[in-house]
Amino acid sequence: MKLSALGDIVHASIVVQFIRKHIANAHISWFCDARFEQIARLLAGVDEVVALPLKDKKFLKTFGILRQKQGQFDIIIDLQGLLKSALVSRSLGKNIFGFDRFSTKEGLASIFYTHKYSCNYDKNIILRNLELCSFALNFSFDEKEILAKEPCFLKNSRIPSDETRIPNKNSRIPNRKILIAPFASESSKCYAHFASVIKGAKEFAQCFLVAGNKPERKKATKLASSGATLLAPLDLAQILEFMDTCDLIIGNDSGITHLAWAQNCATITLFGNRSGARNAFATPKNLIIQATPKHEINAFHIDKSDFCINDIDPAQIIAKAKVICDA
Repeated sequence: MKLSALGDIVHASIVVQFIRKHIANAHISWFCDARFEQIARLLAGVDEVVALPLKDKKFLKTFGILRQKQGQFDIIIDLQGLLKSALVSRSLGKNIFGFDRFSTKEGLASIFYTHKYSCNYDKNIILRNLELCSFALNFSFDEKEILAKEPCFLKNSRIPSDETRIPNKNSRIPNRKILIAPFASESSKCYAHFASVIKGAKEFAQCFLVAGNKPERKKATKLASSGATLLAPLDLAQILEFMDTCDLIIGNDSGITHLAWAQNCATITLFGNRSGARNAFATPKNLIIQATPKHEINAFHIDKSDFCINDIDPAQIIAKAKVICDA
């Protein structure tokens, strides 16, 4: 399986459980960009992770890794559906399953597949991935099985921070914990009113902020002045551990928020110019708030100039958060 972005890995992580359920003795190798090797190695049920330095454009090294793996697989499934992932698939063998040219963003990728699956590109991404795997491996599934899934990632790291402890019940500080993931890969996916959400939510919960690179941490430091605690820099394994201590994760359409869903944590995910129905799988404790976009959403061509996500009323988020925290 070949995936690159964190969101892609998280959205596809559930397929491992279904493969294990129907083919218990399968040997599963997971191919990913080297940047995401750490999170891929935390995938429960994966036997081997193969990291490729594609983003660093180390093509000779990548070719050498793929050549060593050539011919080792009975079935190759390309869940990403990009030309790059299709070329990786083709270099590994010939029995390749992928989406047909009408079902994926880069239709040219389909010419490299031996077996092609037709699926509406607007369909929920979790269902798309599971349908392709069920087509390739000849099993069936029910959506109720998704609701009963186990956490998709392993946890094996401690959080080096005393500030994350829940206070004593006699304290006046709320003993509920909300993790807010305010950043995303694109500015049009980022909600601008988290300060108001924090101010409202801190009445019934402690709010924590997660941030990655220096620009994010600079913005998060300012945002923390609204009444939240900015967590020390954590790697993905540590973030998984911290999520497990939280009552709720609120965030944009980003890898961190989807990671919380994969771990069976309660979530509220905010969507604007992208479809929440396509990019997140709603459950009773995994809520989606969708803004009204300027134009009809086209999954093939996202309008990145549409910042309608900021039209979401903070009071709506706060009210849903309180319901989840009080449950």
